Amino acid sequence: MALGLALLGRKANRREWAFILCGAVLPDLFLYIRHLGGSTGEILVPLFNGVPLYGLSLLVGLGFGMRWLTLLSGSALLHIFTDLPLHAEDARRHFFPLSDWTYRSPVSFWNVNHHGKVFGILEGALFLLCWVLIWRRLETQWGRLLMVGFLGIYLLTFTHFWGHAFANAHWAPW
Repeated sequence: MALGLALLGRKANRREWAFILCGAVLPDLFLYIRHLGGSTGEILVPLFNGVPLYGLSLLVGLGFGMRWLTLLSGSALLHIFTDLPLHAEDARRHFFPLSDWTYRSPVSFWNVNHHGKVFGILEGALFLLCWVLIWRRLETQWGRLLMVGFLGIYLLTFTHFWGHAFANAHWAPW
């Protein structure tokens, strides 16, 4: 999410930021639902992690001048192309429904068996860099308050990662 806002949100207004955030969340939305015990069906996870869906919607957005769709799709594609080289054993079918092929990366941003300690820390550093860039663009106290909340949520997930990577323990409130 932070990378999408940092790269795509530079000249976006608040409404457009919402589409960037939605695009950043959509690829993992049904994974979150499944993690929380919800039913997602087998097709929704690969479909919403798929380049074809967002590639087509990006072309429609660009072709018809629909900035909101362009930002949403661009943010989702940014998420997917960032995920692609950073998932090993938990890789997704990013080209579904055109292909069931899955790229299993030799590195992971969280799995210590695939250099997760190094890439997890790099991901954390990239998040902080993006967070600072976004913070500097914000002009309202409300926006900054939301960014502090965003940082808090990220720190919880990073603590979870840190526990697994460095203490072989489950450090998470969930």
